[in-house]
Amino acid sequence: MKMMHGLGITVLSLLVAAVVMIEEEYMTFDFKIRKPFSFIAAMKTHGWFQLPPFYWNEEAGELVWAVRLNGAVSPVRIKPLRETKAYARLRFDIDDPAAQEIVEQKFSYIMNLDLDLAEFYQLCREDGVLAQVPQRGIGRLMRAESLYEDIFKSICGANVRWKQAVKMIHNIAQLGDVAAGTDFHVFPTAVQVLETGELFLKEKGRVGYRSGYLIDLAQRFANGEADAAAVENGEMNADELKKYFLSFKGIGKTTAHYLLALHGHFEEMSVDSLVIKYMSQRHFNGVAPSEKEVLQFYHHYGRWRYLAYWMEFIINEGWNPDA
Repeated sequence: MKMMHGLGITVLSLLVAAVVMIEEEYMTFDFKIRKPFSFIAAMKTHGWFQLPPFYWNEEAGELVWAVRLNGAVSPVRIKPLRETKAYARLRFDIDDPAAQEIVEQKFSYIMNLDLDLAEFYQLCREDGVLAQVPQRGIGRLMRAESLYEDIFKSICGANVRWKQAVKMIHNIAQLGDVAAGTDFHVFPTAVQVLETGELFLKEKGRVGYRSGYLIDLAQRFANGEADAAAVENGEMNADELKKYFLSFKGIGKTTAHYLLALHGHFEEMSVDSLVIKYMSQRHFNGVAPSEKEVLQFYHHYGRWRYLAYWMEFIINEGWNPDA
């Protein structure tokens, strides 16, 4: 399942550039994404939208994204527009008119728009609860701009309540450069983390035992992580990817499966305490199922098993920051 960082054939079938308006200081452009897709609904199925460099304004219904464009850090503002029967529509405001193409490429990557979900949607339409997946336009998992950032945030989120992970990552994000005219930070580079050091991660980031893992991660990427581009371009299969993720200190089986999902591989499903609790309440009459029973329950979804569970959980429970 190959996903390109740029606008490949699949993305071209999903995105259609539309009205472009250029003002003195910024440019506004609209583009369409073929349904099933809902920007806000898809964004809220995964907690990355709560973490820098993404800043969601619930009241305004707008996402501000601090992003490095042509050597400068700029705020990109994204707001959904009225949908048509066939398309979801988004409006982008950017500071640099010359950066439209790179913004589209980056946005396509973070929203996993190259991932072909047609087979998964068809399976969902045959299921009572999951029929809501294509109806709501969910199924795509938001990820970071880079592999480094995804792994960093995943390590912070392991074995901790989500609200604590959010605090850690916001604290560490203060190391990142600020988007012009805002207080919004891009995520710090590996070099910036190394220059600040492990003590900052412990005392200000409050990451605890994870500090050593994060320093090791930063060192690998600061030295030029050889396989990063291959991962981001979808050039590894699931087995290769899992082995790769497990090569990082602080990444265990559960987190590796999570990272695999962000890169379009849902064959393997992590069955942790949260999954057991949910399945017990929803499907096993209050009795805690075994891992084997959970996996068998979603067996008919095949390579989409983990995504089927994830979307069912979101539909039934909603995004729960306390879990």
